[in-house]
Amino acid sequence: MIIMHMPFFSSLFVLFYFNSVSSIPIDNGVEGEPEIECGPTSLTINFNTRNTFEGHVYVKGLYDRDECRSDSGGRQVAGIEVQMDSCNVERSRSLNPRGVFVSTIIVISFHPKFITKIDRAYRIQCFYMEADKTVSAELEVSEMTTAFQTQVVPMPVCRYEILEGGPTGTPIRYAMIGDHVYHKWTCDSETTDIFCALVHSCTVDDGKGDTVEILNEEGCAVDKYLLNNLEYLSDLMAGQEAHVYKYADRSEIYYQCQISITIKEPFGECPRPQCPEPQGFGAIKSAAAQAPEAALLSPRLLKKRSVNYDNTVDVSAGFSAIEISEQNPNLSANRLLQTAGRQSIIALNDQNRGIFCIASHDILLIILFGAMLAIGSILFTVFIIHRIKS
Repeated sequence: MIIMHMPFFSSLFVLFYFNSVSSIPIDNGVEGEPEIECGPTSLTINFNTRNTFEGHVYVKGLYDRDECRSDSGGRQVAGIEVQMDSCNVERSRSLNPRGVFVSTIIVISFHPKFITKIDRAYRIQCFYMEADKTVSAELEVSEMTTAFQTQVVPMPVCRYEILEGGPTGTPIRYAMIGDHVYHKWTCDSETTDIFCALVHSCTVDDGKGDTVEILNEEGCAVDKYLLNNLEYLSDLMAGQEAHVYKYADRSEIYYQCQISITIKEPFGECPRPQCPEPQGFGAIKSAAAQAPEAALLSPRLLKKRSVNYDNTVDVSAGFSAIEISEQNPNLSANRLLQTAGRQSIIALNDQNRGIFCIASHDILLIILFGAMLAIGSILFTVFIIHRIKS
């Protein structure tokens, strides 16, 4: 069993303006690296804190669920144990190396009510390697034997990306409703003309249990407004253009698909699904999403799939969708992020692992104030000298 963990920093940057009133940060924080335990049925993460902990540790997006939050305090340690069959824990099968990745995002919040600048979010991941079984039996060996040589060909490594604009675009993290994106599935292999890949059983969900099927078990699209039938660019690559959409009152959107790997027949072609033209509004909700009670009891799970393939891997992707702006409906998410980037962080002062930021317009105010102060000092000095001489 291999244990992997890494900090997740995308929610750690907080913008402070120079002309705002300075606040007193909470005198606490995480000491050292968190300790992660990959158990047979659960994941456990523990933190050592600088001072007594009085906050919460919870799974990102599931603070309201008691089983996904730990409120224990009063000591200089904090932690949570998350069961694998609940609390948004993701499972992804891997063919190379062969096994299962189990991951989730844990947030440690030091204030009892609010998220502050010293809070941290960590994406933890455990890999459970599939065991190799060895069997033995007695046999008689003849005087002369025939040598038999084999070569192990590693299975392809697959990924799912949602790219900006087209197949050569960059992966997106944020997008505006209606933006042009490209869904791309790729499997990398060390050999050529050996394997075939088939994408199927794709779903989209909001992270709260509302799951909709957009690609069926045969690999055919079910709703042309969400995703059309896939185009296979090579034996191990598929893709399709689409436009960004989102759930009502939900910003996060998650996709998961299955990719089945098969052996390619010599001098043959990879089998592809023969799909009819998809109809509009044909997307099918999963059974968990049709019943409100079931949705409350079962959060987003990425592990229970109905297709039985020996060489099938789970791949996932996701992004945050931004609402259409009433002031400028043609504004894209990328332009919005570029504008925010130009006006955001200019100076950073890393002190006690906290971040202090000054906006660009405040820098101009500082320069202007300094120039006025310098001019005033010069004029005052000239006035004093002139008065002494007179």
